[in-house]
Amino acid sequence: MTSKEVVILTLEKWRFPILQEAENAIVIRYQMNYVQIGSLQDDTHAIAVTLTGVFSADDEREARLALKTCNELNYRMMQVKLYLDEDNDLVIASEFFYKDDEDVEFLLNYALQAVVTAKKRFIQQYKAVVDEDKLIEELNNE
Repeated sequence: MTSKEVVILTLEKWRFPILQEAENAIVIRYQMNYVQIGSLQDDTHAIAVTLTGVFSADDEREARLALKTCNELNYRMMQVKLYLDEDNDLVIASEFFYKDDEDVEFLLNYALQAVVTAKKRFIQQYKAVVDEDKLIEELNNE
C-alpha cells in the first residue's frame, strides 16, 4: 500500500471525512483547522502533515517577529517545525517516517496534535514577542 492509501484507511477508521484529494495529498479538518496530509515522495514511507493559513506577515517587522517566534518554538518543541514560506506565510509541519503500516495511526495522531499545539503556541508566543518589541521600541524612544 502507498502512504496515501494507509493514511486514507486510518482516516476512515477515525471517521474523518476527506475534504479534498490530490495526487499525493489530502485535506481534512482537524480541531477546526484545515490540515494537509501528504507523501513527501512517491512511496518512501514518509508523511508530512502541514497546517497553513494561521499567520501571514504583511511587512518586514511582522516577518522579523514571526521568525523570532518560529525560532523560539522550534527550539522548544519536538516533532514539529514552524517557518515562513517565500510569501511570508506561516507553515507548521510535522513529518515522519514509518516502518509498518500499523505505525501510521499512532504517528499520524501525534503529528496532528503537534501541529495544532504549535499553532496555539505560535499565537501566544507571537503576541508576547510583539509586546516585548513594542516595549523595547518605547524605551529606545525615551
